[in-house]
Amino acid sequence: MNKFNLIVALVYSALIIYLGLSESDSISIANFYINDKLAHFLSFLFFYFLWYKPFINWFNDKAFTYLFTFALTYGILIELGQKYLTLTRSAEFLDLVFNLIGILLAHRYFNLKKRKI
Repeated sequence: MNKFNLIVALVYSALIIYLGLSESDSISIANFYINDKLAHFLSFLFFYFLWYKPFINWFNDKAFTYLFTFALTYGILIELGQKYLTLTRSAEFLDLVFNLIGILLAHRYFNLKKRKI
């Protein structure tokens, strides 16, 4: 397995934790506005893509199931962390829905690619 893929996936996962659990008043990017739900969708679509190769190398035939479960669990844990570990953030069901949409789209892409359709 290419260790670079794993390192990139781990760094990106740490970035999601940092952005997801940082107090909202401490995150400021000047003149940059993005819809919150679009950010959830894109971040978990990208999350799935980054973790794809490590999971394929580790789990072969079970990789899709394990990666789907891992990505969804990761998103749920971030939302729970926002609810219980921060003062200025809150967990939102719609955030989980958009995380799931990103995960499902990436999951479907790799399933179709695997079947070569």
